[in-house]
This record gives sequence, C-alpha cells and structure tokens, in this order.
Amino acid sequence: MEIDVITIDGPTSSGKNSVGFLLAEKLGYQYIDSGSIYRSGCIFILRNNVSIDDLGKIVEVFRNLQIETKLEDHKQRFFANGEDVTDHLHDGSVTKLVSPISAIKAVRETVKTIQYNLVSTKNTVMTGRDIGSEIFPDAKNKFYLTASVEARAQRRFRQLVEKDPRVKYEEVLIAMKDRDEKDMTREVSPLRIPKDAVVIDNSNLSVEQSVEEILKHIRLLS
Repeated sequence: MEIDVITIDGPTSSGKNSVGFLLAEKLGYQYIDSGSIYRSGCIFILRNNVSIDDLGKIVEVFRNLQIETKLEDHKQRFFANGEDVTDHLHDGSVTKLVSPISAIKAVRETVKTIQYNLVSTKNTVMTGRDIGSEIFPDAKNKFYLTASVEARAQRRFRQLVEKDPRVKYEEVLIAMKDRDEKDMTREVSPLRIPKDAVVIDNSNLSVEQSVEEILKHIRLLS
C-alpha cells in the first residue's frame, strides 16, 4: 500500500495546526505537527540544562526522542519519550528556544528521520515550514497557508492573552515579524513556498473554510 502524505507549510500562526488537524480528521489520516517535534526536543534541552552551544548534546536529545500522538476527546495529545508534553509545547521558554534550535542543520537532519518514521505506515497530514519543500517534495498534495502578519499576530495574541493578560498585541506583532524574518533567511531549510504547492490566504477564512478550500484541490488532484 502506498502511503499518502499531504503537506501544509506556512509561517507562524497561519492556522496550520488547526487546519491540518481538522483535515486529517475528515480524511481519516494521522496528523503530525512537525513543529511539536522541535518543541519537544527543546523541553528536554531545558529540563536537562543543555547549553545552546553544546551541539553534541543537543543532537543527542533529538536522536533519543520517541514521538507518539494520541487522540483524546477529538483533541490531539503529543507524547515525547512516553510523556504527555502537550501542555508545555508553547511555554515561553520553549518558544524562545525553538527558533535557534530548529535552525541547526544536524538537528533538522535528525528530525527528518523522525518524520519519515512517523509516516512509514500511515496516511498522514503533516504541517511545518519545510515539509513540502524539503521533507516530502514529491507529495501529490502540497499546500502553503498564509495570512497577513497582522491577522497572524492577532490570532497569537488571543491565544497568549488568555494565559497572561499582561501580553500586548504590539509586542506579539514585533515578535512575529522577527520570527518571519529568521524563518525566511536562515541558511538551513528556509521558509518558502514549495514547488507546485497550492497557496491559500486564510486572513479572512475560518478553520473550516480553509479545510474546505484544501479539500476542493485534493478532489481535483485525485
């Protein structure tokens, strides 16, 4: 049986996770957020006080990562090394660390192996920043979700302010512009629109509407 992988790339807060999860649910595919793999590694880097300058130990953390996802009440839980780390993936310390860690070539090569293993036996929707361009460039269905930086900052702001009322929209917007710049200009696997990918601007689309747009194209290609 040939395994089908649908890739969804895009900048931060472009709705990849919500859209990818709902799309996978509708298709009966597994859903993998590749960003959560990097974030899981960062959790263990922080927990073990690994220096950001210690490349050997950083890569070792990722080589030892055992990733698993589980559905509970129509919500996905993300497990790393047998531990449910879902609620810590977006901790401030993890978010601060994930950008420089994910830019390390040896880390990305190690994560690539994890990604291949995760999709080896199951049809998969995978989201990230280089899935259609670097990891599965031959995927039949490739998508690139985007939205204005203001719309994306507003989405992230709504998420963050629930946890911390002191968060300011202007600060979130500045941080997002900085992350975009780093993602697009890094030497290793920079964020770009994959060849042959369908681009969907969801600045004014709901999650459900974004999924319907993707399904239209999947049906056309099938």
